[in-house]
Amino acid sequence: MSATSDIQEQRPLLDENALGLSTSYIDVEETSHKRRRDELKGYILIGFSAFVFSISSVLIKYLGMAGFPSLEIVFACSSMQFTLGLLSCILYRINPLKPTRKPGVYKWLIMRGTIGSLGNACFYYAITAMPLADATVLFFTGPAFSAIFAKFMLSEPYGVFEFVASALCLSGTVLVLKPSAVFSDSIDNVLDQDPELSPSNPTRGATAAMLGAVCSAFAYCAVRKAGTAVHSMMHVVYFGFVSTVGSFVLMLCTQDPRMPASDYEWVIIVLTGMAAFTGLAVLNRGLQLAPAGTGTLMRNLDIVFVFVFGITLFDEIPDWTGIAGACVITGCTVAMGVHKWFARN
Repeated sequence: MSATSDIQEQRPLLDENALGLSTSYIDVEETSHKRRRDELKGYILIGFSAFVFSISSVLIKYLGMAGFPSLEIVFACSSMQFTLGLLSCILYRINPLKPTRKPGVYKWLIMRGTIGSLGNACFYYAITAMPLADATVLFFTGPAFSAIFAKFMLSEPYGVFEFVASALCLSGTVLVLKPSAVFSDSIDNVLDQDPELSPSNPTRGATAAMLGAVCSAFAYCAVRKAGTAVHSMMHVVYFGFVSTVGSFVLMLCTQDPRMPASDYEWVIIVLTGMAAFTGLAVLNRGLQLAPAGTGTLMRNLDIVFVFVFGITLFDEIPDWTGIAGACVITGCTVAMGVHKWFARN
């Protein structure tokens, strides 16, 4: 009886296999919780970047109206992004020449910088060549492309719900901003208000905006493809470098740049560059944390911010279609985020 009691006392209260399964379950739960928290943080960062980029768009439009060529604006913003990015790397003690030891990442940094720079230049040109609303709504067809790119590049799901939500979201942008391609009577109003906008300029601007949308969609997925092994500031540095060099060469070859004529214009240029840097840095970090398809749809909040700025800064009172479009965009963005959230968890 005593021997039996000793054997029972030596046995562990929990079987080793059961203990291992319990520990594994706890690890999985902690990992899942961290992933959900990171995704939420990513959505918040992308939403904030949309606010900053909307401010940048207003400043870019002003510089274009003041007579600055689009590539000169790109050069000014990109050079500031590159400089501030390098300073941030020094602060974080990051070597830009050795972004990571993970194989295959370097090519995605180069592709993100190159394709992203092209998309950025196209969008800046569209802003200066056509009405800001038209340029913005065409550029923000990008989330539809990014969701498709994410399916093939990142193996993210793209089902019926994503397709319908994307289509409704894009239709909401049309309701808010009413591009002249859809509302044909608005193009006559645009030409009456600004004689410098010839019929060919809106056409080239629309083409540039659509090309910029495709490029930006690919660039967003490239950020996700590089992953969190690369510091988000690396994307700013490589993007800023490629964009600075490319815009400088093209500016000298194709446009007639000019120096700012007043301190006020200098201030606007500096603020535009700082806004572009802040928005890009925050966006890159958000894209690393949030799923690419849903994450880029969050950037549609930019349109809502432009909608608000139109009321508060330019006294543009929206009609019922604008209000309906803002509700559609917000609703679809939230629905996509919630759907992805539950689907992944």
